[in-house]
Formats: sequence, structure tokens, C-alpha cells
Amino acid sequence: MKERFSEIPILTYHKISHQREFGINTVSPEKFREQMLFLKKYGYNPTTFRDVLQGNLTANPVIITFDDGYASVFKNAFPILKEYQFKAVVFLITEYFGKKNSWDANLGGIEFTHLDEQQAAELFLYGIELGSHGATHRALSLLTEKEVELELQESQEVIHRLSGQPVTALAYPFGIQNKKIQEIARRNGYQVGCINLWGKSEHNNPLNLKRMPVYGIDSLASFQKKLSPGKSKTSEILKLKMLSWPAFLTPLYQKYIKNLY
Repeated sequence: MKERFSEIPILTYHKISHQREFGINTVSPEKFREQMLFLKKYGYNPTTFRDVLQGNLTANPVIITFDDGYASVFKNAFPILKEYQFKAVVFLITEYFGKKNSWDANLGGIEFTHLDEQQAAELFLYGIELGSHGATHRALSLLTEKEVELELQESQEVIHRLSGQPVTALAYPFGIQNKKIQEIARRNGYQVGCINLWGKSEHNNPLNLKRMPVYGIDSLASFQKKLSPGKSKTSEILKLKMLSWPAFLTPLYQKYIKNLY
């Protein structure tokens, strides 16, 4: 079933909120509802990485993922997912449960709160898959091999304690990874690894899966293109790459301003 991932659209969200920020990662609850209604109307069936690995597939699957595990996902996205009976995957930063996102650049001093352990457990009980986004959301390529191992192991252990299930899905912080990091993930039991649009994906390599980000500025037509094959999707990818490149500056900000490495 691992080869099926190349055929399944994977969407990436971050914050679902009315709170404003200097960036494009926040999607309003109203826009998120509109997008979920689109999926429902056109017969998409949101699933999880775990379901795909176990061979539990329905027609027209899509995987909805949320990076960073923000409290706004629990507060604003979760009720909508339940309303439409949709599954999703939330990638958690385990050292930031219930804390502000001080790991980020936070332009203008604007901060967002991460969900807490109780909220994460409630998501899991509903059927949301909990994956790892590292323990501290540092770029893994800037860490030593031992530090990478600890990032992946510690986050995995915390999430396993919450859910009682093996943690097999990983979203590399900032989408940054390489062959060595993939190998470390693999030997620690991860079967799925998500990158972003800038990374080079490999056909039938589930530890190197590209995703399509959803931004607050996206129209419903743009959202549709993210799910469509062919030229319309290609043009959308080019647009998204132009919009997303500033994210690569955050690891440098972490390293030289916040001294997180």
C-alpha cells in the first residue's frame, strides 16, 4: 500500500483562526469550512497515513494534515471535521504543549498557542492521527545525528504515551531533510515522512512525501487546483513556491537570533 501515497493529494494547514499575523499560514474558520464542504460535495474521502498503511482505503482519498499542533486547530477546525465526519492528521511539537510558539519568528510579536495534551488526546479518541513534528521544531539538518535521534525519539515517546499507538508519521520541521535523516527516521519506526513543495520527492518513497500547503489568501479556485492533476496544479505549485520561500529564513532566525541550536 505504500506506493498508493503518490496518488493521494496531501494538504497542509497550520492555524485555523481569526487571529491576524504577518504571514499567510492562518486560514479563517469560514474559509476552512468552505474548503471542507468542497471536499464533501465532490466526493473526497479524508483519510490518514495509518489507514493507508493498513490498507483501509476508500474511493477518492485525500489526506488533511495540520503542522505544529496549534490550539486553534482543536478549537476551530476540529468541530468542522466532526461535522463532516472527516479524518485528519495533526503533527505535534511535543515540548510546546499548551505553550506559545516561541520557536517561531513571530513577526510583530504576534504569538499563537499550541494545543495541550488533553486536547491532543481528545483528537486521537475521535480518530485523528497524531504524528511527530519533532520535539522542538528545529531544522533537523542543522542538528547532529544524535540530536536528530533524540528529537524523533522523544516526540515519538510522548505521543505514544498519549495515544497508546505506535507513532509512524513524521513531518520534518520546515520540510528539511536528507537521506541520513530519512534513515534515522526509518530505524526509529517512522514509515511516513512529509516534506514541502521545495523538497525533491521520490516516487514510492513514503519517507519523502510532498504536500500542498493551504494558505489564508487561497481562493476556492486555488484550493481546487491543489487537488487537480495536470497544468492547473502545476501553475498552483509555482505560485505556492514563490509564496513559501521565506519560511527557509526561520531556521536561520532560530540559530542566530534565538540561539536554539
